[in-house]
Amino acid sequence: MSAGAVINSQDWYRVRRGEDQIAWGRCWTAAELPGVVFSERARAEFAFLEAERQAALRSALRELDGAAGQPVAHGGGRRVLGIAGLRVILRAGANRVWISTIRGGPVLDPEHTGPAPEGDTEWVRA
Repeated sequence: MSAGAVINSQDWYRVRRGEDQIAWGRCWTAAELPGVVFSERARAEFAFLEAERQAALRSALRELDGAAGQPVAHGGGRRVLGIAGLRVILRAGANRVWISTIRGGPVLDPEHTGPAPEGDTEWVRA
């Protein structure tokens, strides 16, 4: 049996939705984090986070390397990074990180909540 982080079925559903958005080009990058690509879902989840958690996540993502976080058991290269009480599910490449979903924030399904707050992050289509 493979050792690694375990995520539940609801997390898997959201991971797949986020990865589909990235594959379809529905993804974003923050100007201050050029090597990090957020799915549309992850971008909205990030926007609903409190300012302190956003800052902690930004700081951790700036220093991220390809081995960060725990590999997901049977996850096909996906990793779970624990930051500020959040579980960030990502894939890491040589020069880029793709975030499919951010679990543990105040909003479970941002697409059913309405528009995400604007905040102070400058987003660019990836």
